[in-house]
Amino acid sequence: MIYEYWYAGISGLNCMKKKKLREILKTAEMIYYIEEIKLTELGILTDREIQALIKAKKQQDIKEKWEMLEEKNIRFIPYFSEEYPVRLKNIPAPPYALYVRGRLPDSDRPAAALVGARNCTHYGERMALEYGEKLAENGISIISGMARGIDGAGQRGALNAGGMTYGILGCGVDICYPREHIGLYTDILAHGGGILSEQPPKTKPFAWNFPR
Repeated sequence: MIYEYWYAGISGLNCMKKKKLREILKTAEMIYYIEEIKLTELGILTDREIQALIKAKKQQDIKEKWEMLEEKNIRFIPYFSEEYPVRLKNIPAPPYALYVRGRLPDSDRPAAALVGARNCTHYGERMALEYGEKLAENGISIISGMARGIDGAGQRGALNAGGMTYGILGCGVDICYPREHIGLYTDILAHGGGILSEQPPKTKPFAWNFPR
């Protein structure tokens, strides 16, 4: 699985290209050891993408990064894993892999996303809290971005009602963003929820990761 982890973390290759190449070569280990000329002959990747893959092969700390996942209780779940969420597979461009702390949402349980403005009004925050509580009381999981304002309030409401909630981050799951939501972060995990990301651990909260 260490090769799969290496392959998932390559920047410069989008999810669809990664998936297509792996389906042809069957394993990430085969991708790791394929010669450049044979990779070119496949006609799947551009020259720039091929160079990104070759550069990734030169990484020296893959084993250490893999061991770090285990130390931090982070699960690596690629798209072909039985654990990969069924509902997520049905979107146009599902993530190649997920990095998870805690649990994944139950596929048999209804879920709702509560998202909105970070700089919301007091009224908006109060209503998000109430929506989170009421939905959770009726067995609906709350999935959101753990951001300031509406997102965090909705998830806090779910926790207040003893419900389940899951945070989807635009950074690595080992990073709490925003930092002031460390209490929410730890409470989500303590109450049996989960923190998920398609970004590898240690990835900083870059702005371009959040819209995706």
